[in-house]
Amino acid sequence: MSPTLVCNAAETGQFLYSAMLVSNEPLPLRGLGPRTRLGGLDSGALGPADVAAQSVSAMAPCGAATAIPVLVAAQGGPVVASMAIAFGITLVVSWLVRGFARRVPAAGSLYTCAAIGVGPMSGFITAGALLLGYLGIGMFAVTESASFALRLAAAAGMAAHGWFVAVGALGFAVASGLVLVRGIRLSARVSLVTEAVAVLLVVAVSVWLLCHGDGRLLQDSVLAPVPDVGRLAGGIAVAMTAFVGFESATVLSVETRAPLRTVPAAVRGSLLVGGFVVLLATLAQAESLSGATTSSWFAALAANPGGQMLVPAVYLAATLSFFACALASTTAAARVLLSLAREGVLPAALGHTDLRSKAPTVGIAVCTAAVFGVPFAVSAVGADPTAVCGSLVAGAVCGYLLAYAALAGAMPLMLRRLGEPSRAVWVLGPACALVLTAVAAGFWGLTVAGPSWSGSAVSAAWMLLWAALGCWLRGRRPDAFASIGAHSGTVRSSVWRGYLRRSP
Repeated sequence: MSPTLVCNAAETGQFLYSAMLVSNEPLPLRGLGPRTRLGGLDSGALGPADVAAQSVSAMAPCGAATAIPVLVAAQGGPVVASMAIAFGITLVVSWLVRGFARRVPAAGSLYTCAAIGVGPMSGFITAGALLLGYLGIGMFAVTESASFALRLAAAAGMAAHGWFVAVGALGFAVASGLVLVRGIRLSARVSLVTEAVAVLLVVAVSVWLLCHGDGRLLQDSVLAPVPDVGRLAGGIAVAMTAFVGFESATVLSVETRAPLRTVPAAVRGSLLVGGFVVLLATLAQAESLSGATTSSWFAALAANPGGQMLVPAVYLAATLSFFACALASTTAAARVLLSLAREGVLPAALGHTDLRSKAPTVGIAVCTAAVFGVPFAVSAVGADPTAVCGSLVAGAVCGYLLAYAALAGAMPLMLRRLGEPSRAVWVLGPACALVLTAVAAGFWGLTVAGPSWSGSAVSAAWMLLWAALGCWLRGRRPDAFASIGAHSGTVRSSVWRGYLRRSP
């Protein structure tokens, strides 16, 4: 497929109208079809707030704020510095993602960029990494949401049992499925409201801790020296897990009004909001994470008589945030499957959309079964939720980092093929790809040697099997990847009908 520069319908119509004013010769429009390969989705249904909620929910900043700083501290490096450097790397990646989103509206997210820039096989491998990230983080979010709901019930004086995690996962599956199949508008609004409440709760608790903490200890933790480069690198690798998922707004490009403007703004805004929440919570916990023994902010809150009342609020915020993350991850994974199915790579049933809700119901059913079924099955057999969460997040982050590295490496090539070469992208893209590959390798090495080794092993096995599937498909059907990289373009209905009737 020879990619062309893509523009939205309004911009195309304005261009054609201007051309008619200066020329009496009609433009040839035979190339415009009646619909795109991504037709059937609820085109133009979402506004800026809904799209931003998708990325913020996928990041789950409130949930990340409760878990990631403690994991970074366990690596022995400076917590605040590691989180800040990881956030800086993510800002560079988001700049590259926005460059892609300004040009190509696609439901396939980052794998479409890799397919256009490098080639079909690269796009297919990137799609596998994205699915690993979306589904893995969704499973992690379901497990954590049920776990925090269990803690909230115990804090409220209710009798809670270990099997509540499995029951909670099943309940969240039913609620999520009912919301998602009703259409993207409802699921986006639910994610927006849920994540907004969670963010407000975490910000309030963080501000309270900062106001009641020791300023000198906070300053010492912020300016803590770096013990060695290895520990700092390990801390940065773990800290990257707090910011992954910000790019998931790109999967809603087809369903967004003015996607070439709205989606890049949503990616940038969601990362800034989520990063602010995570960094603020990191500062609030820095005092308790700077000693020889590290503890989460729950211990700091419980040690203060006034803070004990805020512990249930943190539990509620984490429960809501992780549930919104599960919704967003399922939404993103379902649209990646839809895009692959419409391109003829996966079974066509995965590309089906409901005529009424315009939701990819088959893809949603498959992703919901995976995201909620695995935590339910693991919890039902009595596995340790903490170990399960560590393994799930380890595999998911490996997928995210590989997908980001593929995007960074493909962006310069994609811009060259679109006729828009950029020197800045040629410098930052490969450099960012190398850094992300090194971070992914370091993170994989840290986790495969630790208690979460099963997640790293599963991620490696998944990528090998996905690559083998791609080779098998290409060998059986040489044209299997001929259409990969589909994106939403201008259709006949987007142009003035009278002009179309006059066109040759």
